[in-house]
Amino acid sequence: MNDKLIERAKRILEANRYMILATSYQVQPWSTPVFYVYDEHYNFYWYSRKDTRHSSNIEENNNVAASIFGIENADEGFGVYLEGIASEVSKDELDHALKTYAAKGAQNDEERIQLTTKEDFLGNSPIRMYKLVPDKIYVSNESTKWKGKWIDSKIEVEL
Repeated sequence: MNDKLIERAKRILEANRYMILATSYQVQPWSTPVFYVYDEHYNFYWYSRKDTRHSSNIEENNNVAASIFGIENADEGFGVYLEGIASEVSKDELDHALKTYAAKGAQNDEERIQLTTKEDFLGNSPIRMYKLVPDKIYVSNESTKWKGKWIDSKIEVEL
């Protein structure tokens, strides 16, 4: 496996805050940006209102995809592409998910406390924490030219 592509994927994931999450239910696809974090096993976390279209889609069809692109740096235009299973984080996983989220999302102690309050994600709360466990992770490979037109390619990587 190409170590340069693995390093590119890791840089892109670390440098960005938003991924484009793609969900579908029946035949209608939907995509939306979400602020994400990931843990040491490359499980991706975000929170959303439980009544949003993407959250409802995940409840009905947990197969999802996501894209994260390099921006304003040497990786601009290259992406990381995820395929996997998304779900609402279980009560048992919530502590880990919230601590992981707060580590990247909190700017100060007050925000850290707000982001790790479990009760805000349980019961009658309008929001839930979600998790994407990738089955496959791809990264942009070098593009080639064919008859004057750029053709991109992707290669699967294991992080």
